[in-house]
Amino acid sequence: MIIIPYSTALRLSNPPLITYITTILCVVVFALQISSDVTESLMYYPQSWNPVRMITSSLAHADWFHLIGNMIFYLAFAPALEILLGSKIRYIWIMLFIVFVVGISDSIAALVGLSPDLPSLGFSGVVMGMIGLSAYLMPQAKIRVFWWWGFFGKTFFVRAWILAAYYIGFDTWTMITASDYGGIGIVAHVAGGVAGYLYGYLWLEERREEVQEDLADEIKVMNVEQQSGKSLADAARFKKEIDHKIAVKKEFQEHDKFMGRVYKMVETGRDSEAVYRLMSQYDLTTPTHELEDVFERIQEWGASRTLLCIGRLIIYKLDTEMRYGTAIFYIEKCQQVSPQFVLPDVSRTLYYAQMAFDTGKFDVTKNLVMNSRKRYGNLVNCDQCNHLLQKVG
Repeated sequence: MIIIPYSTALRLSNPPLITYITTILCVVVFALQISSDVTESLMYYPQSWNPVRMITSSLAHADWFHLIGNMIFYLAFAPALEILLGSKIRYIWIMLFIVFVVGISDSIAALVGLSPDLPSLGFSGVVMGMIGLSAYLMPQAKIRVFWWWGFFGKTFFVRAWILAAYYIGFDTWTMITASDYGGIGIVAHVAGGVAGYLYGYLWLEERREEVQEDLADEIKVMNVEQQSGKSLADAARFKKEIDHKIAVKKEFQEHDKFMGRVYKMVETGRDSEAVYRLMSQYDLTTPTHELEDVFERIQEWGASRTLLCIGRLIIYKLDTEMRYGTAIFYIEKCQQVSPQFVLPDVSRTLYYAQMAFDTGKFDVTKNLVMNSRKRYGNLVNCDQCNHLLQKVG
């Protein structure tokens, strides 16, 4: 009986480039092995503790069946993991971490006599690491599996954690009970699987929480698609709803990252850069309510010129929309940052000063009209400004 996992039943939002590059690299290295006598120089000898050889040996393979088998298993789990991790650098580091853990484990095993002191090669340690990591990061994700026994074959789905328990558990049992591993790197398999899971457990808890909602939605979509024969209309409707939900959440996450970059600029006093970044994203065509949300977000960071810039844009739009009362509210907010705050349209200064006076907001009136000749020159009627200033005392 043969059980072969060959893909994760999840849609990938982006191509898993590092996974594909790694696969191609393994094929290229094996082609070099065939065309020239380089295999010996790529192998890892446990007694050497050579980190470079740990890497080169993982990319080399004994024969075509060895290479193809490893790549099928690798492509069953790794693409989804690369996308879920959200960082190519982190993904590469995890693979290197697994490679080094596997190499060190081989050396220790040979040192204590747990396994023969023989050179190793093959990507299976990293593959088992991906299987172990999947058990932590996406335990409920379904893996497409091909089952073959004699003349019978069938494709079905198995959850990632079950496959991880099966493969890592079986190899662990073999390592403990068998006296001869038949040339298979059982220690590397077990070390890789454990390393993948432990890396996730120790350093990816936050990322796991971040992706669980999206992952759960994807799993629901795939479950519906599996059962689409029962009701194609329901499946399509459900899929559309989930896609919309995912799109909205992705947009929110992108906006959150954008505002995070703006925050760093404001926090370090680079308001000019922050304003430029904001103005590249928001302008007069932006709905006012979106600008108000941005204002509230920036207001949480404290007083800044960036906040005043967004405030001016909001006040200008509110004025054109004839929402004068709300405009007064934002003028007051901006004056709390800078009492000398100047309206985006200076010609509207007296209008809003009088409105603020009529509604009892005397501080707003005073801040708008004080030092009018110095601040506005001939752009406003300074006599009327002084008259209002006398009225508010």
